[in-house]
Amino acid sequence: MKSLLLLSLLAFAVVAEYEYDGDVMVLTEETFDQAFNEFDYLMFEFYAPWCGHCKELAPKYAEAATALRPEGIVLAKIDATVQKKLAEKYGVKGYPTIKFSVKQAVKDFEGGRTADGIKNWIYSNLNPESEQLETFEQVNEAIAQNHVQFVYFAEEQSEKDRELRKYKEFSFTMKQHFAHTTSKTIREGLNIPKGTYFVGFRNQKPYYYQGKLSFPIMRTFVENVANERVQEYSEKKEQLDERITKSKPFVVVFSDEQEVQVAAQAWSFQDELLFIKNVDEEFTRKIQVRSQDQKGVFIIKGDQRFKRVEGQSVGEFLEAFQSGKAHKYLKSQAAPQQQGLVKILIGDTYDTARSVNDSVILYYDSQNEEHNAVQEQFLKVAERLQQNKQLTFNKIDLSQNEVSDLGESVEIVKIRLYKNNQPIKFVIRANKIQEERFVKWIVDNAANQVVDPKAEL
Repeated sequence: MKSLLLLSLLAFAVVAEYEYDGDVMVLTEETFDQAFNEFDYLMFEFYAPWCGHCKELAPKYAEAATALRPEGIVLAKIDATVQKKLAEKYGVKGYPTIKFSVKQAVKDFEGGRTADGIKNWIYSNLNPESEQLETFEQVNEAIAQNHVQFVYFAEEQSEKDRELRKYKEFSFTMKQHFAHTTSKTIREGLNIPKGTYFVGFRNQKPYYYQGKLSFPIMRTFVENVANERVQEYSEKKEQLDERITKSKPFVVVFSDEQEVQVAAQAWSFQDELLFIKNVDEEFTRKIQVRSQDQKGVFIIKGDQRFKRVEGQSVGEFLEAFQSGKAHKYLKSQAAPQQQGLVKILIGDTYDTARSVNDSVILYYDSQNEEHNAVQEQFLKVAERLQQNKQLTFNKIDLSQNEVSDLGESVEIVKIRLYKNNQPIKFVIRANKIQEERFVKWIVDNAANQVVDPKAEL
């Protein structure tokens, strides 16, 4: 009977053996969970066999694995092209993607891609567990001694509080100072607002975390409290590229104004709005901000750009963006060197042109061959009616410019005539202009009398 019981226990104790490539553990969907739960400190890299960056990293990653393995820190790798469910679980979009688990709390690797860079980053992220503080004096001392200090104010006698346990687990993944207290007296002594439990102190000034504890939001909160809100572009290049791809907003500061610093510091500490200064010329071209405008403050969200308008404070600009009322900054190509009978409009000159009575505007895409054929037809009508000096013919390339009052796509060419600052639309079919119908439409709709020479013959 005893031998049967022993065999049963041994059967339950069977675990998968790990495969190694040198000192780097090779994980699969079958072995990952076991390793994740077994090792307190586990770094895991998702790679693709064909990825050049992964091949370049491999010897450096192996060197770091050899150095850290004796310390109980495991470095592992996962072939994301094979272990697809695991890659999907961790949101892998590119290679290599590296994560680090500290007692099952996972954070993204943000260190240098060298053996020393990996080791130093890991050492800086082995944060001790949140310290329990029991007296008012201990809390005050922690806040005074540390440039940045985070404190969780639990309810009295609530060491088993689930939120407190979550806070402790989170503290492992961050490198700042974390503490907690269960004293209601301390909470009241520091005038912590009701409903607030997690507080960040920067230079002894409190910033309050509102709402339920969520690791992603907590991480943003901690980073925003701990870091200067207006950060150097050189330190955030990769993060900004990701934000553009995912259409997440960030603020670009072209002048290091004190007002920007103040507004950034006052801005919500739980949002994901980055404030970036000292961007380079390549990135400025990428976000399509013209050189003459590189003195202000912009918000970039995907392919949309918003600019602070004259007379608007930075704080008002940020609030306008949050409420969907910020002024949109429109793309505009360089001004044309020469003009012909059909005037070339750009984003910067469009609003002036459309405010003039009897301004006829052709909206097209220069990348579309059919649209280029329509331009020739449009020019022919302009030549026919050119004796009507009050009538102006214009065109704007919407592949290079944005306009304020046209939201539709330009798969089909658009034509408008502006009268009293209001557009009258000409219906065009199959990207072709029927000349006689177009001329008659202009004659019938223009604010001023239009003479058609052909009609007089």
